[in-house]
Amino acid sequence: MKLFMDESGNGNISQPLIVGAVELGEDADDIEEKIRDLHKRLSAKSSLAGLASFEEFRNNGFHSSTNPLEVSGPFLELMRTIFFRSYMVVTDRTGFPGDTESELIEFMYVKLLSDLLIRHRHESELLCYIEQSEGMAAIIRRLPENVVKQAYKTIGKVAPLPQLNITMVAKSDYMSTAVIDYVMAAVSRWLQARCTTEPKDWAYRAFREIEPSISMLYSFEHGRISSRKDPLH
Repeated sequence: MKLFMDESGNGNISQPLIVGAVELGEDADDIEEKIRDLHKRLSAKSSLAGLASFEEFRNNGFHSSTNPLEVSGPFLELMRTIFFRSYMVVTDRTGFPGDTESELIEFMYVKLLSDLLIRHRHESELLCYIEQSEGMAAIIRRLPENVVKQAYKTIGKVAPLPQLNITMVAKSDYMSTAVIDYVMAAVSRWLQARCTTEPKDWAYRAFREIEPSISMLYSFEHGRISSRKDPLH
């Protein structure tokens, strides 16, 4: 089982802080190949040559906050054709007074990964790829032990769990990391729009596009927002 993880909103208190994971099944390698093929095709667009955001895309791959529309549009279309599940925990920071952002992020990774270990307890191994970012190296070293401890605490006993293998990667190493990046971007915009349900609002329409992939969206302040068992739609 492969998980691709990232965080969103870090360093920007005007945005919700999100830690998310995308789960890809047996076709994970095929999905990675499709994303790389799309990157290759889009990178050949001569009409965008010289555009700063396009040159960044050529060098670093897909990223929702910087990709031009000529790139983000085709990537979103590709996302509609592949199967994946997404899991996210989010905070508006009000529930954690006094905690530093680094502490919050680590807590959120531990919570989400421990729940995923339990969810996939019949798997032999979880391969977790976390996009590299400043400050994550120290957190990643502590994650395997802390995640297992939290999982045992949640289930109330020591029990067999999958082996958790965590690797920090660049977008160019595994372009599939862009999937959770785009999912979190849509969720963040919708949350900032106060969870609007007005079809005229683009943030709502964009959220509805990715909502079928959401297995869990949980707020530490407000509880479960959406899940496969209890979707909004």
